[in-house]
Amino acid sequence: MVYITKFLEGLETRPAKIMKLIPHIIEGEHDFIEMARDCCLSFEALKEVLSFLKSKNIAELDGNTVRFEKGAKVLTAVSAVKLGSSIDEVSKALNWKDFEEFTCFILEYNGYRVYKNFRLRNPRREIDVLAVKDDRGLVIDCKHRHYSMGVSSISKAAKAQVERGEELMKSKEAKSLNLSHIIPLIVTLYSEKVFFMNKVPVVPIDKFPHFLYEMDGLLDTVLIVR
Repeated sequence: MVYITKFLEGLETRPAKIMKLIPHIIEGEHDFIEMARDCCLSFEALKEVLSFLKSKNIAELDGNTVRFEKGAKVLTAVSAVKLGSSIDEVSKALNWKDFEEFTCFILEYNGYRVYKNFRLRNPRREIDVLAVKDDRGLVIDCKHRHYSMGVSSISKAAKAQVERGEELMKSKEAKSLNLSHIIPLIVTLYSEKVFFMNKVPVVPIDKFPHFLYEMDGLLDTVLIVR
């Protein structure tokens, strides 16, 4: 009974420990003792959290050092939400740049050429992320605080993405990139699953790699701009 109680207490306090760690997650190798001091966590508490992240393939442990790869901060934030931390609290630990850069990293890893803050000249529009692979373009809006948006706001964001895709396909830039079609989509910090808003995919960041892998099988359900 005592063992069960301690186990449950550990689960209850883990999200709070993770939240202390998130602002200090930086790509590269770090010493446990220095990181524990920076996070205001005991050595034992930090090791517990890092062991958990290792089990999720987010951190690599070697003796008393830990290594984080690009995107570890965002994946840790997603884990914190799944463990019960509020999305509001987690989102404040990230910035839009963390989120956008990790989205680009996933795309590049999957063979896409990535253009951040891609600008159209006529009419003047800006696309958060344009990803190109073969003759396909993905027009991506990164919403790391999408949780605060109602259905009407998400619908409006989806409509705006479609309009950006349509303008891009009419532009000279589309010809220079050899694009035959565009798929507008929205990537978010957290959601239970992929869903569609007027056929525009709304994809949580931790589901994004799988979505890219399965996308060819979803072409009948997504909006394609030609």
